[in-house]
Amino acid sequence: MKFVFSPGYLLIGILITISSLIPVTGHATGLVFNSYDQVQEKRTSLMLNGGQPLCMRDNSSLSFAFRFFPDRQVYYGYLVRLINNQQQNIDLIYNHQEQQFTVVSGNTFTPLRFRLDSIALFHNWNTCTLTFSGNTLSLSINGKPCGSARMNISDPCFRIVFGACRLPHFKTNDVPPMTIKDISIALARQLQHFWPLNELSGNTAQDSLSNMTATVTNSVWAKPLHQHWQLRQTLRVTGNGSYAFDPAEEAIHIIGQDTVYRFLVRDHSLARFPVVPPAYLSPGYQAAFSPVNNTLYSVHVDQKELAAWFPDKRQWSKPFDSAEITSYWQTGKFIRQADNSLYIIGGYGQLTYKKNIQRFSFATGVWGDVKVLGEALRPRYLAAVGATSAGDTAYILGGYGSDNGEQMLNPKYYYDLLRYDVANNRVDKVYNFGEPDDAFVFASSMVVNTTEGSFYALAFPNDRYQSRLQLVKGSLTRPEFTNLADTIPYAFLDNRSGADLYYCARTQQLLAVTQIMDKDQHTDIRIYSLAFPAELVSAMADTGRRPDLRWWWAGGILLAMCLGVLVLYRKRRPKVVSQSATEPSDAASGQADVNVSLKNETNTGNTVAETAEKPEMQPALPAIDALQSATTDKAIFRLFGEFQVLDKNGNVMTHLFSPLLKEMFLLITIHTLWSGKGVSTGKLYEILWADKSDRDARNNRSVNMVKLKSIFEKIGNIAVVKEENQWRINYDPESVEVDLGVFMTLINQPVIQPAELQTLIGIIREGGFLFRTDFFWLEDIKSNLTSRALDVLQGQLEQLITTVTPELIIETANAILILDPLHEAALQAKCTAMIRQGRPSLAKAAYEKFCKDYSHMYGEKFPVSFQDIIS
Repeated sequence: MKFVFSPGYLLIGILITISSLIPVTGHATGLVFNSYDQVQEKRTSLMLNGGQPLCMRDNSSLSFAFRFFPDRQVYYGYLVRLINNQQQNIDLIYNHQEQQFTVVSGNTFTPLRFRLDSIALFHNWNTCTLTFSGNTLSLSINGKPCGSARMNISDPCFRIVFGACRLPHFKTNDVPPMTIKDISIALARQLQHFWPLNELSGNTAQDSLSNMTATVTNSVWAKPLHQHWQLRQTLRVTGNGSYAFDPAEEAIHIIGQDTVYRFLVRDHSLARFPVVPPAYLSPGYQAAFSPVNNTLYSVHVDQKELAAWFPDKRQWSKPFDSAEITSYWQTGKFIRQADNSLYIIGGYGQLTYKKNIQRFSFATGVWGDVKVLGEALRPRYLAAVGATSAGDTAYILGGYGSDNGEQMLNPKYYYDLLRYDVANNRVDKVYNFGEPDDAFVFASSMVVNTTEGSFYALAFPNDRYQSRLQLVKGSLTRPEFTNLADTIPYAFLDNRSGADLYYCARTQQLLAVTQIMDKDQHTDIRIYSLAFPAELVSAMADTGRRPDLRWWWAGGILLAMCLGVLVLYRKRRPKVVSQSATEPSDAASGQADVNVSLKNETNTGNTVAETAEKPEMQPALPAIDALQSATTDKAIFRLFGEFQVLDKNGNVMTHLFSPLLKEMFLLITIHTLWSGKGVSTGKLYEILWADKSDRDARNNRSVNMVKLKSIFEKIGNIAVVKEENQWRINYDPESVEVDLGVFMTLINQPVIQPAELQTLIGIIREGGFLFRTDFFWLEDIKSNLTSRALDVLQGQLEQLITTVTPELIIETANAILILDPLHEAALQAKCTAMIRQGRPSLAKAAYEKFCKDYSHMYGEKFPVSFQDIIS
């Protein structure tokens, strides 16, 4: 093939070369400092150069960017401290009472100070610079000088500490709730050190210019908070539960039959308000919160009525005793502030899909259907609905239904974006985004960002119980999509499940809420948060290296070459007018199709490029809870799956355990139940307070034992006692249940009865032992416990294969696969049992997932065929 030179090729090459010289830095970088929300030992400290002094002689400067977190109770503390070997210090401190930043030297307030308004302080990055010139120190903020002052400093070489300081004679734990990034040091006006603080994990940060290391204590890196969902609250409510979001207070209101809860995002607190008397809530009712009159409502679409919640009276405005099953499952809804009305779109029930839009006026109490223009809206449910802040325009994304509304007549997936002009009552199609390889639907609500012309929604496959929610960012005008962050485990049981996505503007995070109902008995609700803006999951941190001047010279030269080639190319190019240039493209007119996948994706132009698929993790199952359902009057301590504590009323108490209290409780509890001995005082000191003297360790132990005792008083009959120099956990099994204690009793029995096996499976079904909890002393215990459980379950499985129904075999195999996802005998038993049930397609799907996990783990194909597995 003959290659023909074209200036266009050179132009593309030059542009690629230039772009490769410019570093790419994500939006989310920095080190988050644990502040007053954590005990003193867990607050964050950052020390440059491993604690060795850095000399700040003439014309040297220290610069860094910072911002504070909003809605915290205390902001007082040290941003940075500079301490020399002569025990002289220079500190930058924030005093929240005066709302002022001040530089302090020794015992003296200097005239160097500044203030920031709330917008700058909480929502913008602010660059602070300290410049040394002889004995004079100058301060500037965001390039604006704040004055200079003479310093009586005899040694210009300082140890530089951000946040908590643990240096002798200068120990401080007063840390503002802040994020720090882009720390730089210039010596003799030349940039010598730069710490971007864009790490993903670990307790060190690298200087990208000279490879100098900064050490971090209690690190919380900002980037993972924008990539990984954090479970903030798990709650079980009585009866058919529901929830609604209050955007002004950034609170989730959760409704149960006998209690209404309020979860505040800013401090993760949970308040409970008993309902007097308890109110029956029929299946399929919904919750809504009106920001116009700050009122929570229970919405009953079939009866076309709403009930307002009166928190002062602890009552609803009217009772609803109907037991009829709703015809409006999985609707979308939003509130329009101009007419103070609730709009409800679509839904499913009684074998029909709905497309009608209903409106309830909070002002007049009138409920009715809205007659809309346009033919774009088809009957559907499992669609996402999101509106602008005022509710004047709403968007409807995807869903599942049929063109005529009948479930028996060709139901299908919809992959479109519709725009609902509320004022003019018109629905129009914006675009189709094409048929994906794997079908999916959406959580009920989505977030609309009109400023950047985008939306955020939660997509998930609805053909499985163990599903996962994937955050999707899309355009409001073009069929462009990107998958962001990791996924959320979601137990999907059609109309018994629900999920929503909300945006908290003040604290800048997304909230995902999931729920699953258990036939009028109870509802499990989980709340997750993700720092905003969301990002793709990173495999490694950016280098963060600032381009030095020679790269800008190179870029300038290449840019000049690019422009020259472009001029030459245009002179040689024939002047032909293309007819297509005057016609709008399909994408611009909103009619183009684009394939969308639930795998993580990144966009280049109008295409969607698939990245490496993330290995599938075993999700937690919020719907199945053998312990709680069997003993609803007991306090529960769950160590399998996510660590969780509930009192006898089912209220989540996990948030009362600080990281240190949690570790101390687990250390004592596990050694009591696993070994039967407890843990010695020396072992406690060695693990928890190795850096403390015996006196300080004893004081810390006493303080935290008191805290633990006060928590136990709120939960039930449980206590920590000291017997023969061993700390042990004691509790009354009639009022308190610890799943590890039940687990140890079961696996140590010579013979396990079928009912006991079901209890054991129910415990393991919650997840691996202390999932996402990692302590160095816990690794061997986790391994031994898992091995012991596998031995017992495998022995049970061998006895069951020829003696019981396939259901129990499958449940036992699933429990084994939770502990060991590549257990071949469990796979074989599960697939064989599914074949006996007449479900070969599910057996094949289980085999294919196993093969996928095997290939990911070992880098090679699973050597056993499906036919050999089931034979």
